[in-house]
Amino acid sequence: MAFPQEMTDEVKPQNGDKKIPPSFVFGKIHFPSHKVGLYAPDMKIKFKSVFKTPCFYFIMLLPTGLLLLAAARFVPGFADFYYRTFYRFFGGIFGSITGILLFSLMEAGIAALIFLLIYWIVRLVLKAKEDEKAVLKYFGSVLKSIVSLVCLLLFLFCAFCGTNYYRAGFADEMGLEVKESSVDELYDLCEFLLDEAIDSGNGLYRGEDNVTVFDKENFSMANEAKAEFEKFCADYGITDMGFWRFGTPKPVICSEIMAYLQISGVFSPYTFEANICTAGPDFLRGATMMHEQSHLRGYMNEAEANFIAYLACANSDSEYFRYSGTSLALIYSMNALYSADYERWYELRIQYPDYLDADMRAQNAYIDAHDTKIAEVSDAVNDTYLKLNNQKEGTRSYGGIVDLLLAYRRGL
Repeated sequence: MAFPQEMTDEVKPQNGDKKIPPSFVFGKIHFPSHKVGLYAPDMKIKFKSVFKTPCFYFIMLLPTGLLLLAAARFVPGFADFYYRTFYRFFGGIFGSITGILLFSLMEAGIAALIFLLIYWIVRLVLKAKEDEKAVLKYFGSVLKSIVSLVCLLLFLFCAFCGTNYYRAGFADEMGLEVKESSVDELYDLCEFLLDEAIDSGNGLYRGEDNVTVFDKENFSMANEAKAEFEKFCADYGITDMGFWRFGTPKPVICSEIMAYLQISGVFSPYTFEANICTAGPDFLRGATMMHEQSHLRGYMNEAEANFIAYLACANSDSEYFRYSGTSLALIYSMNALYSADYERWYELRIQYPDYLDADMRAQNAYIDAHDTKIAEVSDAVNDTYLKLNNQKEGTRSYGGIVDLLLAYRRGL
């Protein structure tokens, strides 16, 4: 999930863009001189033995995953069938197992891969002191391991994430009719969200500079988010998955790295975890936890994940979660009003109470402090990733929550 940022006079659309900006991707090798047939006598390796190597089967996972992805995209109903059968069953099991761990397995896995890469490089340098054949043999072994790992990761992405981009969305399940809305409708939505934010945020604990602070530690917030999301799923008929700690959000230790990548949360299809950045202001973290849990349930569209996060928070018994979800929706809706009618945006913006204004300013300051070249690259990668996965608007798709909110309010 990218960082949502409030539109202000200091943060305006660039180049006349009237759309909402995203708030928040050797030595010489000697070949044998003999002719190679079914057998290579000098190498004493049968051609058939290739099929017995683990690397071959890892490589075969890649076309299998691509076939799944193609079926999900081009065969009507396949993605939904696959979700109801394979994804729910295996995802529920794997997610329940990894959910038992209190730390992020994804984060530990990335660290392990970095150390493994360093180990391979060191070994390669040491081998270089030996003869040329030893270096080439070791390099070939490392190369096979890397290819096998890449094929495995791509298959897991296709099997446990990619197919869900093509299944029926939450808006379809709710029967929401998304259509063009008037500025008056948008203004009414913003006014409603502002009233809700004022009502839910008034009694929350405030810290330095009047910024909202969650009065417990992050693991407590994660457990509450898990419980509130389960209640929301039951109320809205969302498919049950896993058991016990399935989907419990996990605070990331290296959150400052995520901050510089401007990522507030990420769903890992390899470990079935909702990983959460704990850096930055507290007031949006609850909504981020709901957003990532929606991805775990198979809702990959970013606008729908934001909308689900809002609904899950709005139906919570916790004032903090109601404030968090409403603030998320308010940011995107007010950004849309800013682009559509500045004067009416300003009319509402000056009504923000001190604590809401402080939270918005803290969020913008946090984003600006981490707005580096690394963040630009991260945003470009995320934009490309989303466009490749059936979200044509790329990172702008996060702002699609406004259309869903308007459609939802029309149906009330």
